[in-house]
Amino acid sequence: MKASFERRRIIALAALVCVAAGSAAGLTTGLVSCTPADKLVEARPLSASEAERLAGMRARNFKDGRVGVRATLGKPGAEIKLAGWIDWRRPLAYLAATAPAPGPDDGLLQAVPGIIATRPGRADGGLPPQAPPGKDWRVRPSTATSAHPAPIDSFVALLFAIASDKPDQAELLARSDSRWLGTDRIADRTVDVLLGPAVPPQPKPTATPTRSLRPSPSPKRSAVGPASPTPGPNSLAAMGGAVRYWLDGDGRLHRFEALLTKDLPVKVDLTREERPELVAIDALGGRSTKPRQVTPDEAAALALMRQRNRAAGGGRITLTVPMLPAGMLLATGWLDWRETVAYIGAYDMDKKDERVLMRANRTGVTVRNDGFTAGKLPPLPPPSGGWQAIPWSARGDALGGLDLDLLLNEALAVSGTGKDDAQALREAALWLRRDTLGGGPVNVYEIAKGADVGGARGAARIRYWMDRAGVLRRLELRTRTGAFAQLDITPGDVPTLSRPRL
Repeated sequence: MKASFERRRIIALAALVCVAAGSAAGLTTGLVSCTPADKLVEARPLSASEAERLAGMRARNFKDGRVGVRATLGKPGAEIKLAGWIDWRRPLAYLAATAPAPGPDDGLLQAVPGIIATRPGRADGGLPPQAPPGKDWRVRPSTATSAHPAPIDSFVALLFAIASDKPDQAELLARSDSRWLGTDRIADRTVDVLLGPAVPPQPKPTATPTRSLRPSPSPKRSAVGPASPTPGPNSLAAMGGAVRYWLDGDGRLHRFEALLTKDLPVKVDLTREERPELVAIDALGGRSTKPRQVTPDEAAALALMRQRNRAAGGGRITLTVPMLPAGMLLATGWLDWRETVAYIGAYDMDKKDERVLMRANRTGVTVRNDGFTAGKLPPLPPPSGGWQAIPWSARGDALGGLDLDLLLNEALAVSGTGKDDAQALREAALWLRRDTLGGGPVNVYEIAKGADVGGARGAARIRYWMDRAGVLRRLELRTRTGAFAQLDITPGDVPTLSRPRL
């Protein structure tokens, strides 16, 4: 878990180049007043105890785990309100966005570092429902590290970056441009208002540079004007930008403010008494996992899974596959485990006129554009003409196999007459959690394969949902977007999935 958290935290920290560089001057005077007008004070460097408290803030947030979030993004009169919760230990954010007037800026948001999921629609009461809706989510990579980040993505990156499993270095904060700005009252509690960095300060490299025997080349004049100044090592601009923090005497954060761009302020209040258990949508991994080695009985059940799938015969299948840059592929059809054939109709959720029929077997796929109605089962028998046969080896692109193909391949592969090696599965498989699917209990496993071997526990590419009868009910795949795709199987009679006439 720690390795996985650290990778995702690095993504969030890297994203904070979006916090407005050079915003310290604006934040010392404030987005809003931090002290009464008759008690204005002059900003000063941090004392040793203040630096220690600020250094421990991220670790305190991580330790506390879950808090409520109430934020405003933008200028008064045009600001978007964001309300919900964040679990820094998982990490997972779940928010509702409400614009001044109903419109496209309204909706639900779930996020993990690097991935944003949104669902349109105005939330009742401005808060997300405790149980997130299961459908109509769009998933995309965060734009926070891009040249033109979406404001909401920058905000989410900052929200994740203010927690860490280790404290900042207090001595570096004390030497930085961090400042004490004054005191304030929040919920009958006196707090200090401190200006500090968006990301933890890093010590200078200690390696001694090697001496070069070649003379240094003369610097070239820029053809487009002077180069941008490099931030000083102690400046807040060198630490992701300036953020104003409201910290109590125990180092708990109650409020923070920042400028995401020159004219885009964000103000966030944290309600630390709110600690609901957050459930991620399926695309972000669902319920929390607690990976452990499978028991001998579980390994034996996994070893028999392919035989039991073949005996079950197959059934109806539905697929949900996040796609780059921000789409969602949906599909329905059938899977025949005895004939090793799948037949589906797939379409883009937001472009229902882009429809494809696909029949897959061990050797490849046969595809045809159009020929069915989005959201309905593909026609039987398949329509004649317009089909193209493509071997698996000719599919894919520079990034490798297509996510849809990988799901279908695995669904076809988990059927057979032979029994797998239970002892080998004890070494390669992990039990992740118990869950429910279609109203029935399932166990969720992962099996390390190829590049998964040696990776973090719980981070394998594919997950297997097995019911009490030992039959596979869902495959989950980590896609190119970083989110999960699902292929669900409802066991039942399968019609003849005949070959189409090309």
